[in-house]
Amino acid sequence: MNWTKIFLFSLFTLVGKPYFAQTIVDDIDSEQSSFSQQAPELSTEKLEKISASGRVLILTNNSGSYGKGDFISIVLDNQLVNRAIVGKTSNGSGGIKIIKVYSQELNKILKPGMEVQIIRGDDSYFNIKKEKMADNKDKGLIDDEDNLFDETTLLEDDLSLDDNKGREIKTDNIVSLYLAQVETQDASGNSGRSSHISGSYSYQVEDNFWAEIGYGQGLEKEYPGEGLDTTVTNIVLKLKYTVSAPFYSFIQPYVGYQIINADSPGAGSDGDGITDEQKDLELELVEDLNQRKVVFGVTLLKRLVPGWFARADIGNDSLNIGFALEF
Repeated sequence: MNWTKIFLFSLFTLVGKPYFAQTIVDDIDSEQSSFSQQAPELSTEKLEKISASGRVLILTNNSGSYGKGDFISIVLDNQLVNRAIVGKTSNGSGGIKIIKVYSQELNKILKPGMEVQIIRGDDSYFNIKKEKMADNKDKGLIDDEDNLFDETTLLEDDLSLDDNKGREIKTDNIVSLYLAQVETQDASGNSGRSSHISGSYSYQVEDNFWAEIGYGQGLEKEYPGEGLDTTVTNIVLKLKYTVSAPFYSFIQPYVGYQIINADSPGAGSDGDGITDEQKDLELELVEDLNQRKVVFGVTLLKRLVPGWFARADIGNDSLNIGFALEF
């Protein structure tokens, strides 16, 4: 028996098999690594609000690319900015809580109205090193997903800032543009209505309590006499309360104060055949349009799409119809 051949065969058997197995494992790892480099699906959304601490963000969810409980990453300029968990989705928007910041520089430039890209789930495509930031504890950020549900951390800054469960309308601001029919009178003293292009701004001072200021302007032609026009401005201050109604609608009873001012530069001026009595009458008719009174009524809001309402007002100040935008 050739002991040299036996020795070489045994050596090849003991050493060759592990080497072969290792090669297979390396090939599998290589395939997995290559697979992980496939570009993930990105959706483009817009930041709507950022909390004072910067840890709670509200952004659109128009594409429906994420849901409650999902882990998502924000991407800006093809770079990961931060990692977050989705706390809630509602009316085409989502509230997220930041759990890790990848880039402090990019995170600082995030602001409402900015468009960002969203990755749902795995973000390893960008080959970001999983380095824990040394100042995470100082900033109160969560180190990783394992301690996400640490009770103390969540209580420091929960999603109630943007969730506002007690509010019928979650946002703080509403701007409106509408056509108003304001009560006036004609040159004969008969009551009537004139059309005013109007706008208003409303702010939610407390849950469901709104303060609103509205302004409108119209033109009374041939008033207070032939060849004369009168500009009428309408300012209304209102306090409203919001009640939810069926079909994505809201009812807002209101009380307020109305100021109507009339201005006719030509009234009371000298002219051919104009007597003093006619001058005085013209000035009196213009003065009759000026009003100061307490008003009350109701505003109706019907949600059309996320952020937009159809609006109607019925009150002793005016009858309005138009559109409103919340933000």
